[in-house]
Parts: sequence; C-alpha cells; structure tokens
Amino acid sequence: MSKAKTSRGSKSTTTSDKSESKNQLQSPKSQLTEIRDLLFGEQVSALQQLIHQHNDETKARLDALEGLINQYSDDTAKKIDQLSAKIAEDIESNRLEHVSQEAVLEDKLEGLGGNLDSYQQTTEKEFKQTHDLISKQHSEMSETLHREAEKLSTQIETVAEELTNNKADRKTLANLLESMATNLTETQA
Repeated sequence: MSKAKTSRGSKSTTTSDKSESKNQLQSPKSQLTEIRDLLFGEQVSALQQLIHQHNDETKARLDALEGLINQYSDDTAKKIDQLSAKIAEDIESNRLEHVSQEAVLEDKLEGLGGNLDSYQQTTEKEFKQTHDLISKQHSEMSETLHREAEKLSTQIETVAEELTNNKADRKTLANLLESMATNLTETQA
C-alpha cells in the first residue's frame, strides 16, 4: 500500500508539476480569468449580455430622447420665429396705423385752426360792423334828439312869449306841454 500511495503520489506530483509549470507560464491575471470562467463563466457571460442589452436599450432611448429634444427645440425655435414675425408685423401695422391717424389728426387740427382763424376774422369783422353801425345810429339819434330839443326849446320859447304876450290860461299851457311831451316821446321811440 505504501507503494501504491507512492505511485499515486508520484503521478499527482507529475500532474501537479505539469500544472505548476503551465501556471508559471501564465500570468496571475490570466489564471484568475480561467478560474473565474470555470466557476462563474455562464453567469458572467449572461450578465455581460444583459449589460450589453441594457446599454443598447439605454443608448436607443437616449438617442430617441435626443431626437425628441432636438425636434422640440426645432419646433420651439420655429414657433418663436413665427411669433417674433407676427409681433413685428403687429408692431409695424400699429405704427403705420398710428402714423396715418396722426396725419389725419394733424389735418383735422390744421382744418380746425383754419376754421378758428376764419371764424375769428369773421367775428372781428362783424363786431367792427356792429360797432360802426351802433356808433352811426348813436350819432344820428344824438343829432335828431339835439334838433328836436332845439325845436322844442324854440317852441317853448315861442309859447312862453305868446303866453307872456297873451296871458293864456293854464289849461292851454297844460295842453301845449302835454302835446310837446307826446311829440318828444314819439320822437325818442
């Protein structure tokens, strides 16, 4: 039995010598890889495939998301451009409308200014004509009243002389003064 053990021991020594020489030829990293492949080979391979699959899915999702972001960005830029153009059109339209309204208002203002000047000149002319007419009528009335007053004064003096000369009664004098007052009143009216 001891021989058998020895021969087995020498065989395992020989195998282990070969493995050792083979292991010595391999680097520790490659040895670790071999051991790992033996122990976890299928699981590691499955995990690597799963990781690659997840990486591919994530990349596809990121690419799709990037496409959506780019599309949204392009759409937003187009909308902003459209809104900017619309705002610019509205501003220009409002400006042109304001300018045209301003021109219309200026024309109306000039027209009103001309009308006011014309009205003022007409009013001043009519006021001057009215003033001249009133002055003329005042002068004529003054002259007429002055003549009538002189006539009445002359009549009073004549009647006074007649009364003095004729010594007329009071009734005649009252009638004469009444008729003179009536004539004076009619002349003034």
